[in-house]
Amino acid sequence: MPTTSEYRPVRFAAGEARRAALTWSQQYYLAETDTARLLGRGLSIRRLYELRAGVREEDVVAALRELLHRFEGLRSTVVRDPAAPDAAAAAGQRVHTEGTLRLAVHDVDGEAQEVAQAAASVLGELSATPFDVTEEWPVRAALIGAAGLPRFLALVFSHVAVDAFALLPVTDHLVSAVAVRDPEWPAARSRDAGRSPHEQAAVEAGEPARRTAERALRRAAETFRTMPAAPPVPDPGPSTTDPYRFLSRTSPALDLAAGAVSLRTGESVATVLAAAMAAVDAHLTDSPTGYLQLLAANRSRPETVNAVVPASQPVPFCVPVAGSSFPELVRATASATLGALRFGSYPPDRLAELHRAVERERGARLDITPTLNYRPRAGALPRREVTAAELEESAAAGVTRWIPSDLVWRSSRYLSADVSESGVRLVLQVDTRVHAPDRAEHWMAALERLLCAAATRDVTADELRHMVNQSQPIRQEPRCR
Repeated sequence: MPTTSEYRPVRFAAGEARRAALTWSQQYYLAETDTARLLGRGLSIRRLYELRAGVREEDVVAALRELLHRFEGLRSTVVRDPAAPDAAAAAGQRVHTEGTLRLAVHDVDGEAQEVAQAAASVLGELSATPFDVTEEWPVRAALIGAAGLPRFLALVFSHVAVDAFALLPVTDHLVSAVAVRDPEWPAARSRDAGRSPHEQAAVEAGEPARRTAERALRRAAETFRTMPAAPPVPDPGPSTTDPYRFLSRTSPALDLAAGAVSLRTGESVATVLAAAMAAVDAHLTDSPTGYLQLLAANRSRPETVNAVVPASQPVPFCVPVAGSSFPELVRATASATLGALRFGSYPPDRLAELHRAVERERGARLDITPTLNYRPRAGALPRREVTAAELEESAAAGVTRWIPSDLVWRSSRYLSADVSESGVRLVLQVDTRVHAPDRAEHWMAALERLLCAAATRDVTADELRHMVNQSQPIRQEPRCR
């Protein structure tokens, strides 16, 4: 296991000092980060890079220095107005021209497998403490090696500074300098550095962005006025300081079914999962309408494609479910999500105001937080026809379990779907103040059984309603408490 780390300074001096507003996406992630921090958790993105043979410690230091020179978001800190009532909306950022990143260096006694295990452990330790976004750089770094030769570079990034797409150009830089490319992760689309955080904030202050935001907010208002009211909050259970639970599901049957339904309908796997979520939610609550929010990666313009700054926000949408077969629902979801994603940028505080206003207007509580975060990898999920016998045989290999997790979002239910050529991994965050664990298990089972049925035939509206409400939980390992 790792020895006590030593530290190497990575000194940088680049660019101009400046103050800027936070971008809308940064405001969203800062609010989420502040909430997670109250529970002692951090919202960060972790990466472990295998280093090429022959790479030296000084090569890694040089690569990190150039990374900080190239991308100002990685040498920026958050500035808060302590007198403001809304910390996220009142925050800004400061771009620094010089400073020092501390690179922790661990030397491990052991073979290659032991070094890899130690590197994974170091990565976990590096991300264990939430970022202090006002006082530390939004990236932490550690070098792990053996016999004085570096083998792995562990990096942890604050989510206020990056989202997953923002790490594509970061990864490309490190691959070109010192690292081995992981085939799971796609390459950046160009060598252009893209728009900087202060440039993106300036664009959002302009008139074209304001018009786009107004369209997004008008569409959200329509969604809030037609979405189902939230069911009554159940009586609280035993007191706990951490009400969140995380339900993980991996299943060969789900992998086959999601690809097969995508092939049958001609729509993406992301659309298929969104339609299934909307159907399960609507039928479990006897609502004619399904509601969901998607994490929209707002990178449609060339100058945002490789920007090292978060450019994603939740986008709400509704879809009619009552009377729809599942193929009809998939098509309706494709149309609804396309319209919502076209206008996915807005000031988060304006959406919060809109939410409260529509709740007062309707005289009902609206839970706008159920979320699908679809996270594709480099290799696409295989899409082919399957048989009922294949699905039944593969279902036995599925694993459902309650797991500990270091992530938490302001959501009553948040489904992360990691999708690649090797399959689908679902992790469902559940706020047990709103959804009982047993109901979450029922929900996950209904989602998979619906997709398995839809993989081989067109599920009718009546079958869909009956299937969701009759599903029983898939057997799983004991819950983590």
